[in-house]
Amino acid sequence: MRPLRFTILALLLGHAHADIPADAQREQLISRVLQNFWGKARLADGKFVQPASAAERATVPVGREIAYRALDSGEVSGLAEWCGLDWRPHYLALTGAARRKGLNDKQVAFVSVLHGTAQGRIASAMAKSAPCGGEERLRVARLIERSQRRGLDGT
Repeated sequence: MRPLRFTILALLLGHAHADIPADAQREQLISRVLQNFWGKARLADGKFVQPASAAERATVPVGREIAYRALDSGEVSGLAEWCGLDWRPHYLALTGAARRKGLNDKQVAFVSVLHGTAQGRIASAMAKSAPCGGEERLRVARLIERSQRRGLDGT
């Protein structure tokens, strides 16, 4: 399992910096999140997110760039979780950036679900490998800092 751990970590570290265009898997993940979003995700006030129309139900609530950034951020949070680092400030920085960018409550909720989905996938994959070591922990801590500074639009 050790080679898998380093492969995933290396890919994520490289991906977070190279802004590699998303592939079909990312699009499929976004589609799956959309299918399970309406009526299941919650808004900040605790109410379930509901679409205003059939057209809204079928439309991803955020642009591709924001969706990909939420997935990137979730992957970083998944690594942080694996390393026992506090990922919550990283997540809160993402949702704060979404609000500052003018995203509405439904859009922020979608960003949150994308983040959580990506985080869960990475944390789950990494949990099958050896525990996060000292050097990896430092690398992930630096990655969290860079990711937080990137903001929502990647700048």
